[in-house]
Amino acid sequence: MRRCARLAWPFSLLALLYATPGKALIDVEPDALKHYSYCISQAKDRNFVYVLDRQLLYRCHDDVAASYFNYLGRRHAPDRVVDEPEGVFVYRRISGVGRCWHKTSDEFGQPVSVYGCDVYIDI
Repeated sequence: MRRCARLAWPFSLLALLYATPGKALIDVEPDALKHYSYCISQAKDRNFVYVLDRQLLYRCHDDVAASYFNYLGRRHAPDRVVDEPEGVFVYRRISGVGRCWHKTSDEFGQPVSVYGCDVYIDI
């Protein structure tokens, strides 16, 4: 009886860990890391790094962001369309670290095509 109890506790701990919802995992596939790295590099090169209260914000634009946005679409990241005062945006979440966006119309309702990504790193 006592031997069974000693063997059972590690398995119950594993079951608890798998059943407990946790923080979203960061995508570490090679293509994901490539896009992430390009975005961070462009943000540093163009001085689009912002210090927030508890995070650093790296913002990339143009072709780097469009490529990252399209990669997220191929990975089936859900689109979230938001009508904001600055225009209409389509957002795709970067698992665990941020989001990419595509601005499809400006504040006047005129069609535009502007891409960007925001990557947050805790400090």
